[in-house]
Amino acid sequence: MGALVPWQGPASPVLFALSRCCAAEIQQALLAVLAGEAFLADKPWNEIWWGRIQLDLASGWRLQIGIDRDRLGALMWARSPDGRDWEYGCQRDDWALGPHSRIIEPVALLEEAQQQALEALLRAAICWPAPLTSSQPVTLARPMEPWDKPGRSRRRRQRVSPMAFWHRCDAVSDPRPRP
Repeated sequence: MGALVPWQGPASPVLFALSRCCAAEIQQALLAVLAGEAFLADKPWNEIWWGRIQLDLASGWRLQIGIDRDRLGALMWARSPDGRDWEYGCQRDDWALGPHSRIIEPVALLEEAQQQALEALLRAAICWPAPLTSSQPVTLARPMEPWDKPGRSRRRRQRVSPMAFWHRCDAVSDPRPRP
């Protein structure tokens, strides 16, 4: 990549959009959760044995934390309120070490007691509302039209509409004026 020109300094919106969050920023977001910041989880802890739980924080952060065999794992992905992201493995202590470099991971930066408190919070997390099941009544925003009723297929509606238009003689296939 070439040299930076003066208008592409560190404060440039072009470079800012390409920058990533750092683990210290995400650690601060996790500490805010421990301090009582409101958040919602995408699914309850007891539905996950080995997988990921996504958190939406009130401050705008979105975090995806791994759960390994019913224990708190590493942070896999994060997005800051301003749109920057972080992915597992994108930040290391020394890139010059190659494969021997260590991954800097925000959950690992927390103390052991903080990690246990975070796990306890996630186990009792409030989740997004569950989707409606077929046994629950559905309230429509508008009254049902005849073509919305069960039993009328969409193909039939599509096939009938052009024919009805043609039978009204509003459409003329030949655009030339008639004598």
